[in-house]
Amino acid sequence: MTIIKYIWRSKLYLAIVVTVLVFSALWFALTPPYPLFDTPYSTVLYSRNSELLCAKVASDGQWRFPSRDTLPSKYISAVIEYEDRRFYNHNGVSLLAIARATRQNIASQRVVSGGSTLTMQLIRISRGNPSRNMYNKLWETLLALRLEWTYSKREILELYAAHAPFGGNVVGVEAAAWRYFGHDPIHLSWAEAATLAVLPNSPALIHPGRGREALLRKRDRLLDRLLQEGYLDSIEYSSAVLEPLPDAPNALPQDAPHLMDYLPKGSAHHTTIDYALQQRTQQIVDNYGSTILANNLIDNAAVIVVDVHSGETLAYVGNISSSGDRGRKDGRSVDIIQSRRSTGSLLKPILYGALLSEGQILPNTLVFDTPLNIGGFTPTNYNKTFNGVVTARSAVERSLNVPIVRMLTLYNSGRFLNLLRSMGLTTLDRSSDNYGATLILGGAEGTLWEMCGLYASLARSLESYNRFGAYNSDDMHPLTTLSKPLKTATKESVPSKLSPLSPSALWFMFEAMSGVNRPEEESSWEEFSSMKQIAWKTGTSYGNRDAWAIGLTPRYMVGVWVGNADGEGRSSMTGVGSAAPIMFDVFSMLPDSREWFAEPIEDMEMIVSCGRSGYRASEWCHLSGDRIDTLSVPLAGVITHTCPYHKSITTEGVTRGWFVLPPIAEYYYRRTASDYTVPPVGRGGRSLELIYPQHNAQLYVPQGFSSKSVVFRAAHRSDTASIHWHMDSHYLGTTHSSSLSGHTIIVNPPAGEHLLTIVDDEGRDQRISFTVLSTSR
Repeated sequence: MTIIKYIWRSKLYLAIVVTVLVFSALWFALTPPYPLFDTPYSTVLYSRNSELLCAKVASDGQWRFPSRDTLPSKYISAVIEYEDRRFYNHNGVSLLAIARATRQNIASQRVVSGGSTLTMQLIRISRGNPSRNMYNKLWETLLALRLEWTYSKREILELYAAHAPFGGNVVGVEAAAWRYFGHDPIHLSWAEAATLAVLPNSPALIHPGRGREALLRKRDRLLDRLLQEGYLDSIEYSSAVLEPLPDAPNALPQDAPHLMDYLPKGSAHHTTIDYALQQRTQQIVDNYGSTILANNLIDNAAVIVVDVHSGETLAYVGNISSSGDRGRKDGRSVDIIQSRRSTGSLLKPILYGALLSEGQILPNTLVFDTPLNIGGFTPTNYNKTFNGVVTARSAVERSLNVPIVRMLTLYNSGRFLNLLRSMGLTTLDRSSDNYGATLILGGAEGTLWEMCGLYASLARSLESYNRFGAYNSDDMHPLTTLSKPLKTATKESVPSKLSPLSPSALWFMFEAMSGVNRPEEESSWEEFSSMKQIAWKTGTSYGNRDAWAIGLTPRYMVGVWVGNADGEGRSSMTGVGSAAPIMFDVFSMLPDSREWFAEPIEDMEMIVSCGRSGYRASEWCHLSGDRIDTLSVPLAGVITHTCPYHKSITTEGVTRGWFVLPPIAEYYYRRTASDYTVPPVGRGGRSLELIYPQHNAQLYVPQGFSSKSVVFRAAHRSDTASIHWHMDSHYLGTTHSSSLSGHTIIVNPPAGEHLLTIVDDEGRDQRISFTVLSTSR
């Protein structure tokens, strides 16, 4: 008896195990793949208000938009009424539908109905629409049951709507709504919803000339059923049946196509772009592109508009719209916003702010604007002239290269490079030695995207300080184009940091950028002087290859680049002349706001300043009779030196302060400064100074030319002085202040190292060493 019980118990256990294994096998065999569809999708961009900006066909050539979590109620009602009335009351298979289909097929002696539920149709679509036979029908039935256990009814509807065929290469209700009706499916009329509900049953009917009468009959029968079921009233029905069927498919919008190329493919992206502003900005760029820029053989331009408070991009115009076959490559497919270009003068205000922030200069501190030689590099101002001295603010306003390079030398190019990198410029991938002084003059490359992000972050930081009395650690961050930012632009992936520039330094920086003086090399800046207050900076790269204009207010930022994508320069192209007009036209579209950056009083200190040098006033400034100012400067500015230019000079028994510049600075400054009085010779420090060459200079004298001469120049404080020139042990000649050429002498120095000595009649002298390097022509 015990053996019999053991045998039966073993058989029972075996049966249970086999049953579990069989059901497990069936369960896994019938489990639909996840995701249900492994198909490529179109890349789709929506504006901040969900308008369709741009779309690109999927990699398989189909217009197939990613599924949405919102479906229009009219479409849902129409598709359920047409395809599956009992959709919410079955578990994937409707026995009543099967019975009805069997009865209809027997009566017609052919297959006129399949009895498929909407869930079964979704399974069939996911399997690639295989042939209709009993085997596939049974398999679809089993998979439909399993699908209903896995997905909610809402998810099934969304998947069906996203993958149903709508004729040609149009897949999914959203792509169909845009292609056939030119608008978002949320705005479908009853007639349009009914058309899309019946189309997957016969998608070929949508094409003109292919039985559109049959499509119209199907649509109207469905509208009649919707009327009978109470989904729409008689007035809505009467209007719906009068609507015509769609004609040829509409072209989808192509706003912000360059932004679409920048974002991941095959996804729907909800951006921060303002739809109307994007279109108007593109129109402005295209208008300039087809007129002024085209007339100057300039093919490309880009504009970005940013909300300063959030860092969100409101308009992203990566280039002028393509105008078809232009007979040549015009580079208009290039996204200039993300392209590396020479920064021109765009970094100059940042250097100014950095020096102010550390107290190395004050806004009106004088900076030398005299000939400069740094290891053979000799920067010049655009107009090839020098001013002797200019204020630091004026150097930024007028974009003067020579004083800016001197300011970079004061700050140190390596430190400045590290500062720029810390503020988000990722394109500065060379060493400071490689950049040298050209770092501030366009020798570095940057993108419009990062340059605008940098300036917007600094403006945001100043606004945070003025609102809350302190910086916000999230103010320094890259721009974003997505309502839900990419992983590379989230707060988690970008270290929280404060602005490295003080609030007062930022305020003075923006004040300088809003000044009425503009770069001297760019005429017509006066045209913009009557505009609302905007902090703006232009830039023109070497060879006129890049023209920039970046402007901001506490609310908005506009960045513009103009040029040729292939780097070909145009002599007439400058930042003010080519890029600034576009920038101001874009600003004119933005809401008019008179707000400006509040002065960060808590980060400032009152000092007594020399009105001529911009330094803190010294004893001799007060005793000079020159203007003394009391003004606010950055807190760090209280550590700056006192004025080095007011000297104590005794004349006729009276000691007073006298404003004295070094001879070279004085030589150039006196040409335009009528209020400058030369001190008595011998009482104002050095009286003579070499202008060219400078100590340790390297001179290049090309070989193969008939003339190998070099012009040497010196400055003397006296209008009646003579200077005697000696090179090595040879006398070169004598020059006189009163002559038309001044203290200039033509020399033919041989290759090698030389010692140059100049001496005036009073025995005052200067000696320098220089080297002549010969080069082949």
